[in-house]
Amino acid sequence: MISISFPLFVAIYLAMFLAGVLILWLGYEWVRRRQAKRTARNHVFCRICGSRYTDKSFLDVLDCPVCGSWNERSS
Repeated sequence: MISISFPLFVAIYLAMFLAGVLILWLGYEWVRRRQAKRTARNHVFCRICGSRYTDKSFLDVLDCPVCGSWNERSS
């Protein structure tokens, strides 16, 4: 059996716990950023009247439903 002192055991346990929390946090942030980027792709702001609308088409130039001006989709 491997003999290990109690303070060293606590330090190793704490390091492993913090590493697990860090991995979970980074995974959550990665998923959240992917989802935010995906939803931001559908939102378009009109540069003339300032209205915000959603459009799920794949066109890069869209007509504003309020004022009818053409707006480019921002990346």
